[in-house]
Amino acid sequence: MSQHRVGRSAAAAFGAGVVVAVQGRINGQLGAALGDGVLAAAINFTVGLCVLLVIVALRRGARAALRRLPEQLRGHELPWYVLVGGIGGAMYVAGQGVTIAALGVALFTVATVAGQTGMGLVVDRFGLGPTGSVAVTALRVAAAVLATVAVGLAASGRDSAGGDGSWLFLLLAFGAGAAVAFQAAFNGRVSVATGQPTVAALVNFVVGLTALTVVLLLTHTVGGEPWPTLPSASGEPWLYIGGAMGVVFVVTAAWTVRALGVLLFSLVVLSGTLLGAVAVDVVAPTEGAQLTWNLVVGIGLTLVAVALAVGRPRERVTA
Repeated sequence: MSQHRVGRSAAAAFGAGVVVAVQGRINGQLGAALGDGVLAAAINFTVGLCVLLVIVALRRGARAALRRLPEQLRGHELPWYVLVGGIGGAMYVAGQGVTIAALGVALFTVATVAGQTGMGLVVDRFGLGPTGSVAVTALRVAAAVLATVAVGLAASGRDSAGGDGSWLFLLLAFGAGAAVAFQAAFNGRVSVATGQPTVAALVNFVVGLTALTVVLLLTHTVGGEPWPTLPSASGEPWLYIGGAMGVVFVVTAAWTVRALGVLLFSLVVLSGTLLGAVAVDVVAPTEGAQLTWNLVVGIGLTLVAVALAVGRPRERVTA
């Protein structure tokens, strides 16, 4: 893999991370308006799926790749489980809708770093992504540990709008970050096998929306919880564009994870997301957003973790 390709992939991943910060603010606002983060995620995935259906329909190569996908599954060129990456994306977007109003975009993002980097080590080591197995080096472990320390520092001494429950929100964000590590790995394998990142993204959105729909039906139809009223699209149309931003992220992830590996991809994306999140919390803060010195230092440590992860070429496992 050429350094030029790695550099271009890293730049694209960083840009996708900034997009995720803005998407998080939008999804958090929609989740707060609905009082239902899962429904906000389902709306996000519905919009994204509509965008992808149009893109795939207009691209001959994408249509051909989509038709070949069942044959690749039957021939065991792709294991069936790589199709469930969308569940990880659904967990992340639902986490945005549930937690960002209480935590703010920046702290939510710092919390996802720990989950995504820690699980990125596991995913890379066991070769679940398109790069194959990658050795667990001292620098990579240090990067993951430092990112985890950053979460504790960023959250310490914080008077959250959610009170003691803010730690539950942090755990939810941690789990959402871990799920994204699997999402990136699995979508990357679909992208490599089909040669079309948009096909990987389409599968991601179909599976994610299906999972979210099942949860909503169990909650509101079987469980009897009332369905919330949707905010007027004419009053706040920007609340419904998060899905299109999700398409940008998923397609970029499917294209770049082969060059970067899951851990490095995760850290580069999150560095972009962190810087974008700080800007979002300054320009358009949520009720729970607090730009404290703890959070600023935590962000700095996260960026150091990125530097550690990229500071030496990745070592592949050969046996």
